[in-house]
Amino acid sequence: MMINKISALEACWHTSAPWGQAMPPLAIQILEKVFLSSSNLSGYCCGVYWEKQEWIYAIVCQSETLYLPREEFYGTSLLKKAPVSTPIFKLGDVVEVDFGEKPAHRIIQGVFSLKNNWLYAVEWCSPTLEEKTLAQSRIIWLADVDLVKADA
Repeated sequence: MMINKISALEACWHTSAPWGQAMPPLAIQILEKVFLSSSNLSGYCCGVYWEKQEWIYAIVCQSETLYLPREEFYGTSLLKKAPVSTPIFKLGDVVEVDFGEKPAHRIIQGVFSLKNNWLYAVEWCSPTLEEKTLAQSRIIWLADVDLVKADA
């Protein structure tokens, strides 16, 4: 009987997003030009993911990718002109991921552009497990070919 309860928990935990019922808005758009608050350097946003109750933004600046919270930059509303395709999935989409015997539903919690390809962050294990008990992050980055849009 206990095994059934564990299976049921694993099958449904994805439906409760870490941000609750409503996803917090992003401060900037992906590919938006930004200025770093601590300097006169500029860069652009190439991705975002949810971590520790806030959005963390991937900012490319001087050929390096910095992972920064909202307070460390400000947006310009100017988008980078680049031949980048549109992401297939968006933040909050429910997708199927094949982690084992049968596909599991997960919520897209991050989007990242890498060399004109899109990667998507999903949790690979239950969010009820504390990160300090895990040897690695609960987030795994997957390409769109590894995901299938699910009926919520």
